[in-house]
Amino acid sequence: MHASVTIARPLEEVFARLLAVDEIAAKTDPGVGSVSKSPEGPPGPGTTFYFRQETLGKVRETTTHYTAVEPNRRIDFEAVIGPMRPICSLSFEATDGGTRVTFDGDANPVAPLRILSPFFNRKGQQVWTERLGRLKVVLESDA
Repeated sequence: MHASVTIARPLEEVFARLLAVDEIAAKTDPGVGSVSKSPEGPPGPGTTFYFRQETLGKVRETTTHYTAVEPNRRIDFEAVIGPMRPICSLSFEATDGGTRVTFDGDANPVAPLRILSPFFNRKGQQVWTERLGRLKVVLESDA
């Protein structure tokens, strides 16, 4: 999976907003009902976010766990989303027009569904392309 967007905001601001996913998720993902995190305090490696969201009329719970954080450069994370165990990263680069955010990941479905990896990765890329587009709108309108 791969998606990217350029956001007309300073790198440090974009990184900080994406790092605190619990504060921005509801604005960038329709259906997010609630987000909590553990432990309390500033997010960093070891922080886990718990999402409750509605999809196709059902409430599902997912988790995202930060595995590594390089300030203003990169956020690596793993998630549990139904039968998928995605391993992903967000990278950040200053540009003349603001900040380029790039998402890379692998859906990493559980064993019986690994044959469907190409399908899950295509769907994940579509989801992340849309998510980054909404993020651009939100961050640029919060100026």
